[in-house]
Amino acid sequence: MAKAIEQLLVLQACDQDIQRLRRETDDIPRRKQQIESRLAAQQESLAHAEHVLLEKQARIKNLEGDIESARNQIQKFRDQQLQIKTNDGYKALEKEIATAQSVIRKLEDQELEAMEAVEAAKAEVADCRAALAKEQVRVDEEVKVFLARSEGLGGELQAKEEERRALAAEIEPAWLARYERLFAKQGDAAIALVEHGTCGSCHMKLSPAQVVDARKADTLTLCDFCGRMLYLGS
Repeated sequence: MAKAIEQLLVLQACDQDIQRLRRETDDIPRRKQQIESRLAAQQESLAHAEHVLLEKQARIKNLEGDIESARNQIQKFRDQQLQIKTNDGYKALEKEIATAQSVIRKLEDQELEAMEAVEAAKAEVADCRAALAKEQVRVDEEVKVFLARSEGLGGELQAKEEERRALAAEIEPAWLARYERLFAKQGDAAIALVEHGTCGSCHMKLSPAQVVDARKADTLTLCDFCGRMLYLGS
């Protein structure tokens, strides 16, 4: 294998590390948002549970108001009975009182059901609060680790870029220029290993002449399909 290819393979590995670190750096906002979105979902669940609880508590207050209104109506009918002089009028008011009492019983049954619903809603709120507290702990820990990793990325990237400059300085300029053009074009690799007569990057079958040329230390051989530099392993 040509010395230049050996040097370029080391440079390529360095360039790929730089790419990975840059992608990871660029991905920081999205990953942070993903972590925080889990907490937002728990907060939304809690807000919904609290809203349901308030609605059910309001239902009880409305029922209590209706019951109190019916009781006041009964008292009004009883007061009227004291002033009624005829038996028919008295009986008519008794019928009104019985109707109001029946309404109260139905309202009280609904109130009991509403109270049970409130207890269930309170339990749901408690569960949501507990889930939110647990998620908060997990998110805080993940964010802590994530931020520590984020802070370290800058140093790693700087070190790799310095390493790359040192490696590039040792490579013959013509070979380096060819490599950099190919790497920029391909985006992931400029050099590919010949494996069983095929290009190790695009996996297309190479001609016998290309395989032979790839063995020559002084010849630059390119894949006819993807354009990458070809080399054979030692």
